[in-house]
Amino acid sequence: MKNIEIYGAGLSGLTAAINLARDGYKVTVFEKEKTLGGAKTYTPSVHATPIHFEKMKNYIGIDVEPFFSKLDIFKANIYNKNVTFKPDHIYVTERGSSKDALDYNLYKIAEEEGVNFEFSHPLTTDNIHELKEGSIIAIGQNTPISKNLKIRHIPLKHYHAVKKTNNKKNICVAFFSQKNSGYFYIASKNGLISASIGFRQSSKAKYLRDVIEKIKQTEGFEFDKWTLTPYAIFAEKIQLFKKIANKKIILAGYISGFFDPFFNFGVNSALVSGKIAAITVRSEKQGQQEFNSFTKNLRYTFLIDKLYTMLQLKNIFIPWIVKKSNIPVITNSINSIPGFTHDKCLEIVKVE
Repeated sequence: MKNIEIYGAGLSGLTAAINLARDGYKVTVFEKEKTLGGAKTYTPSVHATPIHFEKMKNYIGIDVEPFFSKLDIFKANIYNKNVTFKPDHIYVTERGSSKDALDYNLYKIAEEEGVNFEFSHPLTTDNIHELKEGSIIAIGQNTPISKNLKIRHIPLKHYHAVKKTNNKKNICVAFFSQKNSGYFYIASKNGLISASIGFRQSSKAKYLRDVIEKIKQTEGFEFDKWTLTPYAIFAEKIQLFKKIANKKIILAGYISGFFDPFFNFGVNSALVSGKIAAITVRSEKQGQQEFNSFTKNLRYTFLIDKLYTMLQLKNIFIPWIVKKSNIPVITNSINSIPGFTHDKCLEIVKVE
């Protein structure tokens, strides 16, 4: 029985662990946090994602549908225009260690499959060169190790807030600002609501206050505390393998660039990435083929995102979007999300 080590007990790492354990490997997952659920500065949280459950189950071998809820409201505030999307095929899921969270339920499945877990065991500059050939690194965006791995990335300022409410509607609201580039959205599931604000470190400090005020004015949500997540990064390169001390290591999830940089949908992609990592352990050739298949459109989206940011194309692009009722460029860009989605999951129904 071959031993496999996975670093990171997030969605990619857990999915890879479950699949490898089912294939007869002895799997150990190392997690830097003391408990399951990721960094406490970022969880609990609610995430929205497009997903096709039947295709996902057939691919990763795990039925995740019970851990998601359908959206009731899906909209965006774009340059002070309110854009309403059809909420079909977009779902929300909780991340963290609660019994309702996707992480927790994948963890329980992994335990049942015999996966071993070692908590309080971070990947550091001191032990990174001790990784075994074929190990999987499935760490997220909130880690300083990307610099040591020489992963192309952009440092971010990421703020997170969470609260409980009596409103049981499942919603997702995104904000697009004319002043700065980044991601900013709120999402709720069964009364748990979280907000994420991430922007490049070069952005003006005043921007955080502007977004918080916008959330309050347009949606009426106020949060008691905003927490800065240290070491947040935005990965800029798509890659499945990384050479470390002349050993080939498999990358999965955010650290591999396996996510859509434009809309920042990551849950769907993370699950698929974990499966690809497991395939790669068995066959590097097949794993690379799967990786290439899912990311064939993604490289263009990374380029578009960079041009959008550097050349301020949003000053032309965004106003054009909000004048349309059905945007082919948005619908077609779904093909760049490296997971399983429905073609019309970003269909615009109203602009005000």
